Amino acid sequence: MNKELENYYNARFDLFASQGWKDLAEDLQGMIENYADISKINNVEDLYIRKGQLDILNWLISLKEISEQAYE
Repeated sequence: MNKELENYYNARFDLFASQGWKDLAEDLQGMIENYADISKINNVEDLYIRKGQLDILNWLISLKEISEQAYE
């Protein structure tokens, strides 16, 4: 692994170890739980918007695991 890529991952792992990341992950999990309730969606457009929101939230919440897998 080259030095630039190693620095990239080290910076990410420092981020994931921070209290700020842990707080953000907790907030994201709460948002996922709120957005998962589709009972109040009235049309297909809103359903697709909600799906996009959940896709982004799930990507963010799994970023730590994705980064760890890519590093290995």
